[in-house]
Formats: sequence, C-alpha cells, structure tokens
Amino acid sequence: MRIIAALAVLLLVGCALPPPDQPAHYTRMGRFMGLVANCGCSDISADRMKADYAKALGGRYSEAEIKAMKGYVAVGADEQWQNQMQVCAEVCSQRCMVQAVVEPLGGRGTGTKACLVSERDLHLTDGAQSADTPGGTTNR
Repeated sequence: MRIIAALAVLLLVGCALPPPDQPAHYTRMGRFMGLVANCGCSDISADRMKADYAKALGGRYSEAEIKAMKGYVAVGADEQWQNQMQVCAEVCSQRCMVQAVVEPLGGRGTGTKACLVSERDLHLTDGAQSADTPGGTTNR
C-alpha cells in the first residue's frame, strides 16, 4: 500500500512540473530579457532590449504573446529593488539562457552554448522592497 501511495505522489509531482522543452511563459521570458539588459549580463542596453526583444524569441511565441511581452521586458529593464544584486546574480548566472537572448541580438556572449529559456529551468528572484519606502510597496 505504501508503494502505491509513493508512486501516486511521484506521479502527481511529475505532472506538476512543466516539460523541459516548454518555453518560459511570456511574462517570465519578458522580465528575464529585461533583466539581462538591466543587470549588465551582456552589452545589450535596456533601450536596445526593449526595441529588439522580439528578434531573440526564435518563433516560440504567438504574435499576441510577443506583443504582451513588451511590457514585461520594460518592467525587467527598469526594475530596481533593495535586493537587486541578488536578482541580477541569479539572472546572469543562467549563462546558457542569457546566451540564448543576446546571441540573436548580436550582443556580447557568455562564452557558453545557448539553451532554451524553459519554464522549468528559468529561475527569477522576486524583487524585495525596503520597509522604509513610503507605503512600503514602492519599486525603487
């Protein structure tokens, strides 16, 4: 009976994870792309990323998703948080994904082979706000 329960749990956990080849959700991909520029992971500027981000998507997103992604790219490119160093360290450490974003834009690479920016493998730290910010919730 315990074996059946353990197998059922493993099956449910396996179903909860997205497949490894599923591109990151367009909202997360947009923020990631903006952060790649914002954090200096490459020589692609925030303005260039905002203007040319669609060139780096490799046909993996629908026109509607690409259009909606624009705002998320801008948010990532402009965000400043109390824990910005942590946010940027995590983004820039995902070297093959950074390479996948900057290579199609002709940016300075990370020296690694590009890989899919997948929903399963993309990690993005949430921004933290300072308690001394008026209202405690303003993005810095």
